This record gives sequence, C-alpha cells and structure tokens, in this order.
Amino acid sequence: MARKSNLVPDSKMSFDIDKQLTRNKVILEGNIAIVIFNWSKTIQMGNRILKIPLIENTRSALCPLRAYRNMCKLIPAAGDSPAFLFPSKHKLVPVTYTDFQRYIKEFISKIGRNPRLFSTHSFRRGGATFAFESKVPAELIQVHGDWASDAYKLYLQFSLSEKVSVAKAMTKFIP
Repeated sequence: MARKSNLVPDSKMSFDIDKQLTRNKVILEGNIAIVIFNWSKTIQMGNRILKIPLIENTRSALCPLRAYRNMCKLIPAAGDSPAFLFPSKHKLVPVTYTDFQRYIKEFISKIGRNPRLFSTHSFRRGGATFAFESKVPAELIQVHGDWASDAYKLYLQFSLSEKVSVAKAMTKFIP
C-alpha cells in the first residue's frame, strides 16, 4: 500500500535517498521484512518513522518478499542504493515510476485484463480493499497505508451483495 513516491523516483536522475526506498531500509529477518519509511506525504518533517512489516507467503507465486529477496540475490547493490534496480549498459539504474507503470501494464495485459484499468495506484487501492475484506481493523489499514485521514475509505469497493446486506439489516428494524 506504499505510495509510488516512496518506492521509486520519477526519473533515473531524481532518486532521493531520503525519500525513496533504499536497500538498507528493507530489513530482512527470516520470513519477515520490515520496510522503513523516513519520509512520505504524511511524514515530511521527519516527525516519525513508519515501519511496515511484510510476511512471506509461501503459498503464493506473487509473494513480494520472496520476489524482493530473489531480486537482491540476482542484482546485489550497496545499502544506500535504490531498493529496485535493473542492469543497463554495464551499470545498475533505478526502476522509475514510468518503468514501474509500464511493467504493471505489461503483466496485466499478459493475464488477459485491460491494462488501461490498472496503474501502480491499484496496489494502494486494492491493498486497502483487500485488508478490509480480510477483516483488518480500520485503524490498522490506515496505519499500514500511512493515511493521515479516513481518505482510504474512498478506495474500498463493496459488492452488490454486501450493499444488499446493509438494506436487509436495516429492514429488520423497521416496524
């Protein structure tokens, strides 16, 4: 649920070690990673540090922790390097927002979905919705996504059957 501005720079030259994620801000311990953010849209004065845990999911081929660990093994880099790099012309370059967006759309297209309906923001929006559907308390969703307000609730998507359940519950109390 991290903001793209915390994960990747807008351009290869605009990487900011204080704002974007670096290798040494992802602490790997067994089947857990702690992702540390010192700056974000809601942490601009260094007034707090956000630590987000990720747990390895051995049942999923899409486990972000395993993918990150594998990337670090295949593409070793210094601790103060961008967290996400790829080799280009005998050097390592940071994955940019444009790269990230392009990769997402390519993968979405490969699974037969319309890539115009998805963006990097889909992870933020989808993460909030998935956490809510997983019965995670609202306060923890807000903390995990680093929302300063209840704005994340605008991302939640409810099925028609969930909306019908509201009407049914209210109908029970009408004389």
